[in-house]
Amino acid sequence: MDSTFLSLTRRRTARLNSPLLLLATALTLCGCAKTITVTVPPRVDLKAFPTIGLIEFDAQPPGELGPDATQMFLGNLQAAQPGVPVLELGSRDKVLREVGMADLDSLAIRAIGEKYGVAAVLSGSVELSEVQTDTKLASDLSALTARVKIGGKMSGKLWDSANGATIWTNSSWGSWPVAKISLTEGGAGSFSYRDPSEKRNQMLMSLVKALNGDFWATYETRKVEE
Repeated sequence: MDSTFLSLTRRRTARLNSPLLLLATALTLCGCAKTITVTVPPRVDLKAFPTIGLIEFDAQPPGELGPDATQMFLGNLQAAQPGVPVLELGSRDKVLREVGMADLDSLAIRAIGEKYGVAAVLSGSVELSEVQTDTKLASDLSALTARVKIGGKMSGKLWDSANGATIWTNSSWGSWPVAKISLTEGGAGSFSYRDPSEKRNQMLMSLVKALNGDFWATYETRKVEE
């Protein structure tokens, strides 16, 4: 009796201890690896250029959109890489007129570099679309939903003024809702609206952040074995 009882007890203990042993082993192995956060440099290092000329963004619709987008772009760029010297050159038409060129091409970029003493030139464009409506009708005709939204897109280009070559180019786009209307068969409904002018700066900043991603450093978590 005693020997049989002892044998069963040992077997049960071994089964109970096996998962505990595996867990202890796993914890021991995990303890050998640590994680560190490292900085990954930006894909485009603007500090390679002594001075960069910035041409005001072309805008559609015209007016304050171009200057506002340009200032947001510049602020975000210099937040990404503080200390980068940027010379604001004015509008495209003004700059081209001063260098005696008709189009912003490689020849014009070289002329801009010589006239203003800049090693590179940044240019871009921004466009906000007219209000668009997206209407959806339920398959059983029991409900109607209409969304009103505004679209936007932005593009940028960095030129080397020594030879007029393109160094970097990128674009961003998106759409933002400003109103929503919902109607049901029973007559119930809801309506929400936000003045597009109130959402304008939020839209511009979202486009700028997406456009300027290559100028920002990023961070990665990596495992380091001891």
